[in-house]
Amino acid sequence: MNNKCVGITAEYNPFHNGHLYHLEQSKLATGAQISVAAMSGNLVQRGHMAICSKWERAEAAVKCGIDLVVEIPTVFACNSAPVFASAAVEILENLGADWISFGSESGNIEELKEISRAMNEKETLIEKLVREKVKEGLSYPRARRDAVALILGDEKADLLDLPNNILAIEYLKRIQNAKPVTVKRQGPGYNELEPCEDMASASAIRSMVKSSKNVETLTPEPSTEMLKKALHPSEDKIFQIICAKVLTSSREELDRVFAGGEGLGNKLKNEIRKASAYDQLIQRLKSKRYTRTRIERFISHVLLDVSAPDLYPNYIRVLAFNKDGSRYLKEVKKKGICSLPIITNINKDAQNDVALMSAIEKDILAADIFNLASGRNLYDESDYVRMPRLIE
Repeated sequence: MNNKCVGITAEYNPFHNGHLYHLEQSKLATGAQISVAAMSGNLVQRGHMAICSKWERAEAAVKCGIDLVVEIPTVFACNSAPVFASAAVEILENLGADWISFGSESGNIEELKEISRAMNEKETLIEKLVREKVKEGLSYPRARRDAVALILGDEKADLLDLPNNILAIEYLKRIQNAKPVTVKRQGPGYNELEPCEDMASASAIRSMVKSSKNVETLTPEPSTEMLKKALHPSEDKIFQIICAKVLTSSREELDRVFAGGEGLGNKLKNEIRKASAYDQLIQRLKSKRYTRTRIERFISHVLLDVSAPDLYPNYIRVLAFNKDGSRYLKEVKKKGICSLPIITNINKDAQNDVALMSAIEKDILAADIFNLASGRNLYDESDYVRMPRLIE
């Protein structure tokens, strides 16, 4: 490739000053001329709906300096850290990324590589211990952390207490051709809801937007404008959509989705009439064993009828780019380095591929549900109609 490229895995929910810092530091550390972001769509990794549509977030990211934004398919993006990381890395390496950059609380790539290698070597034993601890009633994240502590020690296990470190380790397990780069996370942690000077977590910013608070000091201007103009999903509407789906599904159907099983479908069916709001439903389903993330992901899989992720093919859905990103994408296609399908127009690029459409249909449905929940036009905002946007 004529230009060196840094690939970035992201959610940009929304794009904030921390993301801008990560982009700038990634380009500085690598000297890359092109930046490509693999981004989750309308449903994010933790299972809930994004604050703005994937198209809006992609356009804002390009205006903030990313050259090309592509979507991580919903069946992989709205999933566990290993599934999310595997799909994102495959997409970026197929797009010719020379480096893959990710944020982490550690900021120490050698430290993260060391635990990644150790966990790979001891994977069978770790998973055996995890299964035993899950049977004892622990949640999967807690069981995994305790298993790693038993085998590799508390110091390494402590890294798994922080969400960006967890994803960083999963990226490192899967990167084959690109060089890994990590940028230390700045400002408040993922779950912290208080800003620190001009930095705040995406969670804090979403909370502030919902409370109609000003976030312009915490987000670059394109992101600030997007948040002001966009129609955001309503939790009341989301809850109504969930109720309709659950009430018209059998317990067996609910349990068959990928994040289900272990009686979760039965529990959801029992609790749906007892809850009067989305958050109340989550609280009724939560337990020591089932984290909020597991429950939200399960409900999203119910809405989309998601099966095991290995039943779906990976692909590259182009969302937005600038002129440099457009030229880079054309070069990727010309050189034939990409083995994944590149989708710019669903109606032309995917209709004759049954397996591919089985995955894309989940993106389409996720967009439809997002549009219903945010009061948008179902036709104009449909994935059948929307095309990648060139940002001048």
